[in-house]
Amino acid sequence: MATLDITDPKYFDPFLKTLKDNTDTNNHNENCSLIVFNFGKNHQKDEIRYISKEHENKGYIPYIFEMARRYLVKEVLNNMDNKQLANKIRGCL
Repeated sequence: MATLDITDPKYFDPFLKTLKDNTDTNNHNENCSLIVFNFGKNHQKDEIRYISKEHENKGYIPYIFEMARRYLVKEVLNNMDNKQLANKIRGCL
């Protein structure tokens, strides 16, 4: 059985492809959730849950929530240890 090696440069390719596909279909909230849930801290995960719930309930994202979502993703990416991966993720958004 093959083992997964997180240090392999191609390890995150499927994740990056999903981000690109979501961007192409304007599914930005899904991208933000994926990024925060995979690389964020627990309080950030709670924040994206709240933002996503508001987006779902209203059927659109109010400007203040959009700003909060952008800041949250920026904060997560800036705090990632793997800066190369963070830059690749930024390139997909």
